[in-house]
Amino acid sequence: MELNDKLTEIKGIGPKRAEALARLGLFSLRDLLYFTPREHYDLREAKKIEELEHGEYAIIKIEEIAKPSVSYPLINGRRTPLISVYVSDGSGRIRLSWFNQPYIRNSIPDFAHGFAHGRVDMTHGKVMVNAAFCPEPPGMLPVYPLTKGIGQVSMRSCLKSALRAADGRYVETLPDELRLEHRLCQLGFALENLHFPVNPEALAIAKRRLAFENILDFTILLESFRAERLRANGFAFDTAGLEEEFLSLLPYRPTEGQLAVMRDIAADMAKSSPMNRLVQGDVGSGKTMLAFYAMFIAERNGLQSALMAPTALLAEQHYSKLNALFGNRAVLLTGNMKKSEQKAALAAIESGEAAYVVGTHSLIEEGVRFSRLGAVIADEQHRFGVRQRAELGGKAGSPDVLIMSATPIPRTLSLILYGDLDVSLLKELPGGRKPVTTRYVPPEKRTDMYRFIERQILERGIQAFVVCPMIEDNEAQQLLYSAESVHKELKAKLSVRVELVHGRMKSEKREQIMRSFRDGEIDLLVSTTVIEVGVDVPNACIMAIESSERFGLAQMHQLRGRVGRSSLESYCFLLTESRSESAAERIKTLVSSGDGFMIAEKDLETRGPGELLGMRQHGSSQFIDAFMLSDMSTLNEARQAAMKLLISRSPEDKKVVKNALERYSGELKSIAIN
Repeated sequence: MELNDKLTEIKGIGPKRAEALARLGLFSLRDLLYFTPREHYDLREAKKIEELEHGEYAIIKIEEIAKPSVSYPLINGRRTPLISVYVSDGSGRIRLSWFNQPYIRNSIPDFAHGFAHGRVDMTHGKVMVNAAFCPEPPGMLPVYPLTKGIGQVSMRSCLKSALRAADGRYVETLPDELRLEHRLCQLGFALENLHFPVNPEALAIAKRRLAFENILDFTILLESFRAERLRANGFAFDTAGLEEEFLSLLPYRPTEGQLAVMRDIAADMAKSSPMNRLVQGDVGSGKTMLAFYAMFIAERNGLQSALMAPTALLAEQHYSKLNALFGNRAVLLTGNMKKSEQKAALAAIESGEAAYVVGTHSLIEEGVRFSRLGAVIADEQHRFGVRQRAELGGKAGSPDVLIMSATPIPRTLSLILYGDLDVSLLKELPGGRKPVTTRYVPPEKRTDMYRFIERQILERGIQAFVVCPMIEDNEAQQLLYSAESVHKELKAKLSVRVELVHGRMKSEKREQIMRSFRDGEIDLLVSTTVIEVGVDVPNACIMAIESSERFGLAQMHQLRGRVGRSSLESYCFLLTESRSESAAERIKTLVSSGDGFMIAEKDLETRGPGELLGMRQHGSSQFIDAFMLSDMSTLNEARQAAMKLLISRSPEDKKVVKNALERYSGELKSIAIN
């Protein structure tokens, strides 16, 4: 079969599995082959039971096995079957347990032989959770991102079927000379060892090859787009005297960093080629004011500007601030407005009466027509799909584009990710803000911490966030605190107003809860990471992050940025039961530093570029998984190779560039305003 054939053509993948895979953005044999595992469990050799560590995924040899038992503990108000069996390997004994899976009883061996692998939990004795039995160690076991309707076992089976179907059909996409120069393996070896590597070294070789090629193609596309943009005719704005006029409207003096970026923006907007600038600032560094300045320049030149925010609540805040600054010249457009309000807003946008337009993704819908759109600003860039930003920019000929990102990205990585953008950095925080005091809280101090938060709320009248890594309890993730269980616990124990918000709620319900929190009607908000980008609540002064080992450094720093947004004393508490060195190192870094750019550099060193950015977005781009696959040295090497190819006159090099552009021509629109 061919690489572009549908998944249902693969033996072993029927319509039901294909439907589940489609939810992950996988539609063809090629899609499945390039679907990157999240990680691999190294199960090549059994580990002694006495050496097992809390939280690790391990494999053990079964030399003795007892009879299984069934109990019915009370979990979340109902009796739940718990299957348990004790096994030993001579060095120690461990209990294997399965919650709410009575059918497991039939797969437990009757006599000692083979192996078992699973997650180790030492919270209450030594337990291996949801163990799987096997006759031999399975080697390097891939772990994939999943969706409803497909589990790890089924996903591995699909990948094995895909690799069999593709065997011998790989067409090498890189010239031998280029591949040998950069010490890259062949494509077939890379894809096979990406999924089922023979050892960690083979996995590293495979990742390096695929990362290199993805960044090579990505850079070629970005540079092609940059050249195209520089040829385009945009608006040459008259910016003379506008800085002084804008500053006279502000109730405060901007920082020197903000003033420098204002001048970058003005210089860009004065050129005839469209601005394409990324403003990268740490949390709370004052990026919104810079967006308003770009909008002000457009308005003073008789053009409209559009500011797209990730949530209706944030759009409302921007709308209020714009009207306060510029005197009721702004129009708000969000999906939860009344039909009559939407109709009036659309009419004002189309007629040109609305100079400043603020909204959510509603701004890119078909019915929104601008009179003369001159500037587009996307706030919190990492929350928008690249296609959404491209569609907004497509509502005008060649508008100036300003992207606002609160995720500090090291310069080396931003050159690769944003090769088509000019980048301005904001590192200085506005005056009057106190640094957030960050502390590690060990498990035995967890109750004391919540009592401290309760006292702070009651005595100081402040508010607090508690962030959890998942929504509900999960048998496979028993080491983690879920938002639902923590909400239930705190509502029962604390004498303050506690509420819950998470991503599975309808957007209207989420917005209503966040609005109540902003208005002071909720004291403590238990949440998943949906609050990472949301609303500015100056009275929120405490952030507690449960199971913090599940979050990256950059993400925890981003979450911490939800507090400390005023002159009030603020705290961030990091809780974990993990005993791993990496979790301890991340906590140590956050406790000792509030510098987002330094933290991002550290995250880049320890977790790699993909983990830093959290960029896996299923089906959104051919290139996303490149950032999961390798280290910065490989990505930089690939970028430099692409730059050489672009200026080379060699027919073979020109062919590589041509093939990349042809292969991914559909991606150009997607990355147009990236």
